[in-house]
This record gives sequence, structure tokens and C-alpha cells, in this order.
Amino acid sequence: MEVTVEVFDKQALALEYLSEENEEVSEVLYGGGARGGKTFLGCLWQVLRRINMPGSVGLVCREESVKLKDTTIVTFFEVLSLLHYTSAVDYNATRLTATFSNGSVIYFRDLKFLPKDPEFDRLGSLGITDLFIDEAQQVCEKAISVLKGRFSVLNGKRADGSTWHTVPKALYTCNPKRNWIYNDFVKPAKNGTLKNYRRFIKSLPVDNPHIDQAYIDNLLRADRITVQRLYFGNFEYDDDPATLCDFDAISDLFHNEHIKPVGGRSCAADIAGKGHDRFVCISWIGNVAYIKVDEEYSPGKEVETTLKNLMIEDKIPRSLTIVDADGVGSFLESYLNGIKEFHGGSPPMDKARYTNLRAECYFKLAEMINNRKIRIVCTDEQRERIQDELGALKQAEIDNDVTKKGIIKKEIMKAILGHSPDYMDALMMSMYFRRSKPTAGAQATVKVRKEED
Repeated sequence: MEVTVEVFDKQALALEYLSEENEEVSEVLYGGGARGGKTFLGCLWQVLRRINMPGSVGLVCREESVKLKDTTIVTFFEVLSLLHYTSAVDYNATRLTATFSNGSVIYFRDLKFLPKDPEFDRLGSLGITDLFIDEAQQVCEKAISVLKGRFSVLNGKRADGSTWHTVPKALYTCNPKRNWIYNDFVKPAKNGTLKNYRRFIKSLPVDNPHIDQAYIDNLLRADRITVQRLYFGNFEYDDDPATLCDFDAISDLFHNEHIKPVGGRSCAADIAGKGHDRFVCISWIGNVAYIKVDEEYSPGKEVETTLKNLMIEDKIPRSLTIVDADGVGSFLESYLNGIKEFHGGSPPMDKARYTNLRAECYFKLAEMINNRKIRIVCTDEQRERIQDELGALKQAEIDNDVTKKGIIKKEIMKAILGHSPDYMDALMMSMYFRRSKPTAGAQATVKVRKEED
């Protein structure tokens, strides 16, 4: 039986790149706006691959299992119904698997980042033919890296004796977000540097000929960030309420010419161990920050010498120099007597508002950025990375009714970014010297005069 399925132009282009015959393209990012047919495209592609490639294995993922079941799997069954193929598929709701009559299988899995499982070992030794990640902007880069090593079922035989072969194929659908999807696909596509095995297809509401105009009109009445993200597909805007720094404020951070290099001098250094993170040192004049040191790794003695020379050259007092003492920087105070040691877990100045010193300094950093009170002088490459890192600065447990404010763990930041937030950590430690003591509010002394009898 033949079934005609109508897709619009950008969906058809994605299916062309994702076809078995196309051996050049292995990864496609599709999306950018609302109602661009993202989930339907992914489910249709998965079902067609399973039908046409007997014995193949597809993996369909979303960050959270609840949303996977409530949205992606619901669309999957809609596609099966559209193709009149529901009876040929056995779905196991407990194991979250769909087994086709020709031996093909689709596994449905969540990809939520769990600190106790940073390597996603829970996925086991799963062998797959292709991968569809719905709302990929919510999934951390580490999960993608792990799954790229699972493409092993790339050949098979059809009932008529012919064989099929495919290169690994991955489809990521998304709404705008400035994380790995932006760095790997969106920005390179804009700059003309996208790797030849990748494609980015920007699909917006206006690309969908079936969308109701009333939906468009209502979307355009939303707030500025929502319109920029979901109508225009602007990846520079983030709608996560836990995000502390406004995107426009982050962009202004490097152009705040009204902030002059006037005032006291200070310094903050985030030290890198061998094979880990970066050695970043920021020199401040007032509220203008200069990134003076940016190295992948320096031995202990070189770190000491570099930091000492910087303090001399920039006339920075040791009492206004602070280093991360929770890691490899813990040795420095022994050699550079008088510098401050930063312990992120220590008590904050304002104990009533913040969980620890790290949270207090990060909230102060966000406050100064959003109020345009800081300027950073750096290279274009450093600016790109700083913008990415500040986009990952989020409040922890924002939905919980807690009295003290905290920041998401560094391990989660690393998972979001794919690397350590070294520049942001150095900026955060710089706030140690810019905090204000909490006040008890306005107070008044009242004297009561006792009348004489």
C-alpha cells in the first residue's frame, strides 16, 4: 500500500540530507522557531528508516522522560497512524521500545544529566543505526559525545535479498539556545565554517504552510525574548528563568565605554592543573577587567612567577589579589604571602540571602553585568567563550520555595558548556572585593518621656 505524506520544503530538505543515499551528511540540526514541524519530522524519519531498513536500530531521546512520553512518543504514534502502520509495531511501554514486524527497533530514552552518572553509563552498550534527539538544546554536550560512539548497526538485508548500508545519521531538533548547538552548528553556519558532514536548517513558524495565522498573531504579542526566540529564531536569547545574566547586558559587557579604568587595582586568578581547565588571570582597574593571562596549563612555579610579575607590573597589592584555593591554587598563598584565598563553600557575607560565598559572588557578578557596571577588554575568541559561559550561569532550585539563593553546581555548568567556566570563575572571584555588607534596614532610636505625676 502506498501512502502520501505531505511535508513542507524545509522538512523535505532535511529528509534528503538524512536519507540512506546521502553519505556526505551525518548530522543535521533542524529548528530555531516554534511550530516548525520538528518532532513530526524526527518521528517520520525514524519510522521510514525502520520500515525501509529491516533490522535497523533507532534511538529517540529527550532530556526528560515525562516530556518524551507526553510529546515525542505521542507524535510517534500519530505518524504510525498516518502511515497506516500501527498494527505492524509492538510498543512496550515498560521498556520504552517499539519493535517493528521486520525486526527493526526504536529505543526511547531520556538524556537528563545526573551528577551520579556523568558518563551516561545507564545507556549501556546500546548499538544503534541512527539517532533523533528532540529539543536537543536541553541535552548536554556530554550525552551527544557518548552517543556518537554507539553507531554500530550500519548494515542489513531486506526480504528480497538486497542489502542496505548507511553512514551514522543523527537528527537534532531544537529551539534557540546558546550552547553546543549554537557553537557546533549555528555560529559556524553563519560564518561559513560549518563542517562538511553537518547541516543546519533554520525552520521558523512562517515556513510551515499549515500554521494558523491566529497562532502567529498571538506569538507576536508575547514578550520580547519569546518573540526573538520563537518567531525570529534568534539563538542569542535565552528564556530560562534561572538564567542570571540578560543577553543584551552580556553583549554590552565588552562595549561599556562609559566605564573608565579609574579606581583601585585588583586581581583574580583561576588556576589550572595539568590537563584540566585553563589558567586565567584578570587584572582590574576600577571596574574595567583585562584578561592578562590565558593559558591551558602552567606548572606551579610558573604560575607563582607569572602572578607575582603581574602584581608588580600592574601595581596590584597582594591584599587585593585572590586565587581559587579549592583546587591546585591552594599552594600559592604559601609562596605569595598576603594574597587572598577563595573558598567557594565558605560562609557568605550576607548569610541570610546566599548559600555560600560562591553564590554570593556570582549573584554580585550578575547584578553588575545587568546594570552595565563592568567592562571587559579581551580578544574576540575570549569574548565568545565568556559569552557562552555567562549564558550557563543559572540559579539553583529556582522553583523551590527556599530563602537562600544558590548557583547550579560546577559539574552541571561543565556539562552544559562542554568545558570548565574558567573565565567566569575568575570574574566571579573578582566580586569578592565588590560585595556590600548586608544592612538591617532603616533604624531609629525612639525616646519616651515619662510624664511626672
